[in-house]
Amino acid sequence: MLRPTPPPATIALAAGGTGGHLFPAEALARELLARGHAAVIYTERRGAAYTQALEGLPHVVLPARSLAGGIGGKLAAVATIARAASQARRDLKRRGAALMVGFGGYPSFAPALAARSLGLPLLLHEQATRLSLANRQLLRFASGVATSFPGIEGAEGFDPARIVETGNPVRRAILEARAPYPPLAPDAPLRLLVVGGSQSARVFGEIVPPALLMLPEPVRARLRLALQYKGEDAGEIAARLAAAGIHAEVQPFFDDMGARLRDAHLVITRAGATTAADLLTVGRPAILVPIPQGGSRLEQRRNAEALAAAGVGWCLPEPELSAQSLAEMLDGLFAEPARLQRAAQAAAALGRPGAAAALADLVERMLAGRPPAAD
Repeated sequence: MLRPTPPPATIALAAGGTGGHLFPAEALARELLARGHAAVIYTERRGAAYTQALEGLPHVVLPARSLAGGIGGKLAAVATIARAASQARRDLKRRGAALMVGFGGYPSFAPALAARSLGLPLLLHEQATRLSLANRQLLRFASGVATSFPGIEGAEGFDPARIVETGNPVRRAILEARAPYPPLAPDAPLRLLVVGGSQSARVFGEIVPPALLMLPEPVRARLRLALQYKGEDAGEIAARLAAAGIHAEVQPFFDDMGARLRDAHLVITRAGATTAADLLTVGRPAILVPIPQGGSRLEQRRNAEALAAAGVGWCLPEPELSAQSLAEMLDGLFAEPARLQRAAQAAAALGRPGAAAALADLVERMLAGRPPAAD
């Protein structure tokens, strides 16, 4: 008599609440499900708000709080982390989880600790060129580290044989958007996509519209602008652009980012690691404006400068960003479409569309008890 096949072991994934952490986790979860594994994502309320990304994926929303702040805030954070770790531990046991993959962000800390308390292997994935604070704190417990770039800072003292470059997984919608760069005929529309991600992009709403109004009338007539902007004056901005002959969509969020990247001739955006991975996967040129403050400022500046050096785009630091400087850059690029085409080719050459599969391969190696690096 044949014995029933046991259910597959669950692979747990822990991610912070930003798209930069959640989207790579989503990509891996869907790849693992396609291979017949069970998977669950642990995140917090901000991550749960990405309903389209989590659609059809088992996920658990845990309490989370940063350790930033004074002594009172730190004590409250410790209590929150303890509560989240306890909840995650119970859920991991119930699901029979076999391995945890941490994608960084402070909400990933508690479920990763819970997994280690159960003796589960911990694989950390780092999207940036330097380990995030959460991943640095978890490094001592990690069985392996997956990186998005050939080198990684912040992992000094960790066994190099357990560090594997996989690339940064991107969402299926981004993979499906891979297509040749759209033609730029002299009288054809110029499609400009402006997005800022979760790291305050109000500056784009303040700078981009007046910059576009400075462009020559023939250029304005060809422009097709998609501007992600959450300000209360969004309708006013769209009307002002329309009056100048610019067709503009101004929305707080675009849930069809893959299609918009596919159609774009040029993107103006921040320079986070996931944004960079999306641009390279689809193969689109960008004007990169790294955030000037916050914990990600050095990471984004490095990303922007590296992509600019590789010919993928142009780095325009926010202190140098003005309506005048942006208008001059746009006018020059639109006047020489070959520059945009060359940048698109450079981006596509650096893309890693197989990153989710490579990371899933690494997970399966570790499930089988093999070392992270190839034998």
